[in-house]
Amino acid sequence: MKFQLRPYQKQAVDKIGDQNTIVKMPTGSGKTFVAAEFIKQGLKKRSLISASSLASSADSTSAALFLVPACDLVAQQRRAIEAWIGRDYYVAEYMGGKSSPSRRFDVLVSTPQAFLILQQVEAEKKLFAWSNFFACVFDECHHIIKDHPYRVIAQGINAWQSHYNNRIQILGLSASLTYAVGHKAVEAALGNLC
Repeated sequence: MKFQLRPYQKQAVDKIGDQNTIVKMPTGSGKTFVAAEFIKQGLKKRSLISASSLASSADSTSAALFLVPACDLVAQQRRAIEAWIGRDYYVAEYMGGKSSPSRRFDVLVSTPQAFLILQQVEAEKKLFAWSNFFACVFDECHHIIKDHPYRVIAQGINAWQSHYNNRIQILGLSASLTYAVGHKAVEAALGNLC
């Protein structure tokens, strides 16, 4: 089945470009499809680059990480992404209590705490190292402003980028960017988010 973005979704994807971006859209408006198209374009771009002799180490990173805040969203988002990007790409899922992916994946859908543990436990495999990811999607990214594993992951990405002078593109998805009430509290929360 061939899917097509709605005009406002296509506009959101086009505006992402190669920037770190937060997409704020209402619940049910298709944020997952925006993220899936962003990932699909990134995977296609990397396939073309790796096929050429111009591939640098930064361009050869081949996977996207899609983080969801709850276990019940892992399979749901994996199915949605898999349906969108097609069977040419392998979409794996991981959460606590499951076996880690045993083969190379193009997209990994995971809960953040499980992914953090996976990075530590499977460090020798290097399959889950930041150097293997070109993008990280934070579904319901507003969680990053509180004491949440999303925050730990964002700080880890930032530290890795600073140390290795490489880049992972960040895409945040949310229907509401903050829990704060009042102008100053909202501004402070958004400052922490960005």
